[in-house]
Amino acid sequence: MININAGKNVLSANDQLALKNFHVLNSTGLTAVNVMASPGAGKTSVITGILRGLPKNYSNGVIEGDVASSIDTDKLIAIGFKATQINTNGACHLDATMVAKAISDLGVKGPGFVFIENIGNL
Repeated sequence: MININAGKNVLSANDQLALKNFHVLNSTGLTAVNVMASPGAGKTSVITGILRGLPKNYSNGVIEGDVASSIDTDKLIAIGFKATQINTNGACHLDATMVAKAISDLGVKGPGFVFIENIGNL
């Protein structure tokens, strides 16, 4: 078999920023949990249940990814959880730049968790 190197990984810049995001979270005692499922599968309900069961001294937050709405973010904030919204305006995924800004906007420090509810487009 012959392998042909077609060039540089087109996602290498995103991968580097994703690694930086990991280090930012890790250095503040936070663990990221990426939650993915189809639309309406219950991602927000699962995250809410987990958040309710975590120790009260944990600093937790949710990054909500959606193509257009803020319904889930509004719901989480209304019941007392820290949450921030990423609207992708039609894009079907979150990239590391979007997540980096959301981590900063969320403003949580560990110990705790940051749940990233990825866009439900499976």
